[in-house]
Amino acid sequence: MKRFFDFFGSFFVYKSPKPYEGFARFLEMLPSRELKALAETQAHYSKKRLVQIYLLKNNYDNNFNNSKVQNK
Repeated sequence: MKRFFDFFGSFFVYKSPKPYEGFARFLEMLPSRELKALAETQAHYSKKRLVQIYLLKNNYDNNFNNSKVQNK
């Protein structure tokens, strides 16, 4: 019975975002023009890529940079 309640209750438990995921999500809500200024680029990238460039340039977290940003 405990397993049933644990399974059912797990839907109502708040799970914190990983480090910098919340900040990255906030940055994605900014207009592209502002993201380009923050990332210091004039190239046409998606918002997600502009956020990655910004976080990489500001070296927020080495784990984030190594796992999320793909160098092309």
